[in-house]
Amino acid sequence: MSDTAHYRFQSDQAKRLARQVTDATVREKLLEMAEEYGRYADLIEARSAERGAAEAAAH
Repeated sequence: MSDTAHYRFQSDQAKRLARQVTDATVREKLLEMAEEYGRYADLIEARSAERGAAEAAAH
């Protein structure tokens, strides 16, 4: 599993758990975690795209 897929999976898991809990504080923290995992995945994808563009330009 790629790093991006891993973080997307973790984000989805946190969202699923957030839908199941009744404690508002815990739900909010899980949703924050889900957002953070999503940002990590986005960052990894952006860096990968930048590297790909730089490599293509070098050839």
